Amino acid sequence: MRFLTFTTLTVLAGGLLAAADASSVTYVKGTIDELSPNTGATLVNTAKSMEIRTPLHSVEVPYSQISKAELGAIQSHAPETDAPYKVWTLHKRFMTSPQTQEMTVAFTNEKGQNQTMTIELPKKAAAGLFATIERHSGAVADGNWWGDDYWKTNRNKDTWGGAGTIAQK
Repeated sequence: MRFLTFTTLTVLAGGLLAAADASSVTYVKGTIDELSPNTGATLVNTAKSMEIRTPLHSVEVPYSQISKAELGAIQSHAPETDAPYKVWTLHKRFMTSPQTQEMTVAFTNEKGQNQTMTIELPKKAAAGLFATIERHSGAVADGNWWGDDYWKTNRNKDTWGGAGTIAQK
């Protein structure tokens, strides 16, 4: 019985950790008073919000409050090169350098003030976070939809070029 309880709790705890998507980020700049520039933090994505956690502070941004999100340029961070005679570090020369990307997010806080923050995070995590923000916030997503080229809807009515019927849901 004890083994079954321990196994169940272990699997449950692992599932909870996997459900909350966390990654290491750097708060580069912004208008958030609680965070100082170039602060290392952990970004936790939940179903309704993203949260930046530092050892001292935690800032939660609901996806519904985000008005703008932009991805910046991709940056490569080259590791320090060792002397050529150090053959035990040869594998480091052939590895790709880690790439990061900056993301700027504009949102309204719980007091109704407009705030911005720029965070630097791994390239793959930046793409995932941007897709999550677009999925949860209709204001951030652009107006292009692949179906506008094929169907007549109210959204693409000005590009029809003639009379026709509107597709209904």
